[in-house]
Amino acid sequence: MAKQQTNYMKMNAWSSTDPILPEELSSNFIMLDEEMKSHGINVKWFGAVGDGEADDTAAFQAAMSVCEKRYKMFVPAGTYRIRQTIENNSRGIFGIAPYVDSGEMGTRIIWDPIDMSTDLLPCIRIRSSGDKAVFEDFAVTGTADYNSRNLAAWVNKDRFDQSSYSMFAVGTAAIEVAGKATPIFRNVRTSGVKVGQLLNSTNGHVYSYDCTWNGLIGVYCRINSGDYFYQGGGVSGAFCGIMLGTLLNAGHRGGFDAHFHRTHLGFSPYAIYQCIDSGLDEYNQASSVRGLSGIYTSAQFEQCGEAAIKLLTKSATSNLRMFGFGFSWSVPTYSGNLGNWEFPLPDELKVPGEKQQYAAWFGTITAPVTFNDDLGALRKSSASGAIGSAYIDTLTGDKESDLCGLVITDMVIRRKVTPLYKTVDLRARMEEREHRALMPVSAPNLLLNPEMLSNWTVSNGGSLSLVTADQIPVPISNEMKQVIGNQPVILRVTPDGVHSPSVKIKFNASALPYQGDANRNLAMQYFIMETEYESGSQYKSIGRISAQNAEYIFNDAVTWRTKSWKHHRGREMASKTGLLHDFSIGFIPKSGETYIAGVMVTWDHIGSYSPYPHSYITDSLEIGGSGKGIILTDSVTNARYRLSIANGSLQITQA
Repeated sequence: MAKQQTNYMKMNAWSSTDPILPEELSSNFIMLDEEMKSHGINVKWFGAVGDGEADDTAAFQAAMSVCEKRYKMFVPAGTYRIRQTIENNSRGIFGIAPYVDSGEMGTRIIWDPIDMSTDLLPCIRIRSSGDKAVFEDFAVTGTADYNSRNLAAWVNKDRFDQSSYSMFAVGTAAIEVAGKATPIFRNVRTSGVKVGQLLNSTNGHVYSYDCTWNGLIGVYCRINSGDYFYQGGGVSGAFCGIMLGTLLNAGHRGGFDAHFHRTHLGFSPYAIYQCIDSGLDEYNQASSVRGLSGIYTSAQFEQCGEAAIKLLTKSATSNLRMFGFGFSWSVPTYSGNLGNWEFPLPDELKVPGEKQQYAAWFGTITAPVTFNDDLGALRKSSASGAIGSAYIDTLTGDKESDLCGLVITDMVIRRKVTPLYKTVDLRARMEEREHRALMPVSAPNLLLNPEMLSNWTVSNGGSLSLVTADQIPVPISNEMKQVIGNQPVILRVTPDGVHSPSVKIKFNASALPYQGDANRNLAMQYFIMETEYESGSQYKSIGRISAQNAEYIFNDAVTWRTKSWKHHRGREMASKTGLLHDFSIGFIPKSGETYIAGVMVTWDHIGSYSPYPHSYITDSLEIGGSGKGIILTDSVTNARYRLSIANGSLQITQA
């Protein structure tokens, strides 16, 4: 007992003297019994000052060394300036509280590295001794003043348009989880850093309780090894709360597999954002990358400035359940009041007319997934550029999904793939229906002859005319020749240079709406060629069927990068009522001419192109000598008659 008291007095004597542990005291420190060490290795025993001015790096490193992968490190209340990465050698780090606020002292680490050129250099790297080690009750604060209003200072516009990670300026990370570490975080707060929590480990199983992860990016899942858990607290950032990438690990690219419970997301332009961090060439060669998976319960997407979720087109989302969004939009533009909650993308990164198009963007979603509205649904923005509540590039899977939380009436699904189209052979057979050479008899076109100019109307400026294949700047493709023939009738849209026009054509009906079959599948196709970009570096159009009760079918947005003809198709979507109004094509550029051909809507499947509302053949129909004629039904008596030729004379006999 006397020995323990002696060492306790020595321990206290070291707390406020030298910045590092002297050699003569180091040997005495080893004599401390296990009980005293188990209370935590105090950084002040090694000379840490905690005044926010002194460099406490050496004291932290010395304390960490003594932890020997057996003990926790204790950081008392104060502000500690750290200038080099602290490599974890402890069973965890704990402080008093993660803040210095309202007169209450806490434990705050100022991350002010000497090396400012290394991207994502962490203040604390948890690699060794990180198996269920607990890190709690402290804050890590960087020196950068990241904020959403001035994002253009840290985000390159051209690379942002490419969704490339290289858009971001070099910056620091607060805490990196690396190697096989599986730490537990409790009541930790980050700010002023490029990334708050950097997930860079190969084992996953990282847990976060009541933490506030913030920075330019709150949490960056750079290497997705799965099974992350967040409960309470919040995740936000000047750019996004959660970011996932496309790096290859364990046989898959990117993704984020997490369980969120009672966690606030948002207060950022993007709550969840996916970027290309594997390199554009590598991404372009990949067939797909992972998107989201996991369970989100009571996770609230509040004050989202541009979208709650923005995933890449190649992303594949599956095994995902979101039980409501608790969603709210931020204002689309900034005011002069710096005290307001305002988190939109600045105009330098996104022009006002293109902001807040959708509250969520998905690539491929494989059913079954759940997006219900238990905690509230997404909703279409009131911004001028708003299109809908959610965009899904491809919806596929054998089972039905719950999409009510995405607001089905405002949702856009570019392509729906069912088991019918899953095998290559079946897809090829379905596409053969479109070719006149393979299917010479066409299905009826439900639209009012699209090859007659008077049947089209244009809105929002511009004029229309019909041209031939010899009058267009880009020759028709071989595919067009197979589908719509060698001499198609082409609609030319000439904008007024100020507005983005849209064109519309009605369905074949004496009175609108056209009365079709409720819940019967529709199909549509058209070819389009634009001569000018609408915005950014992509050509874009959106084709949709307008039905009763503000129902939009397909609402398909398509983009492409070369000045060429684009074949746009839509399959297997139905109207709830069967009452159809018109078919329209929007997002036509404000400048340059746009050309459209082969517009067709049919029941059930896409068929060989025809402009007419009845079965149609493009060439002569021959019935051989052994043929017995053509059967016609009397429209009054319903009697059936056979038309045939005998010795050059037309014969009509009852069939």
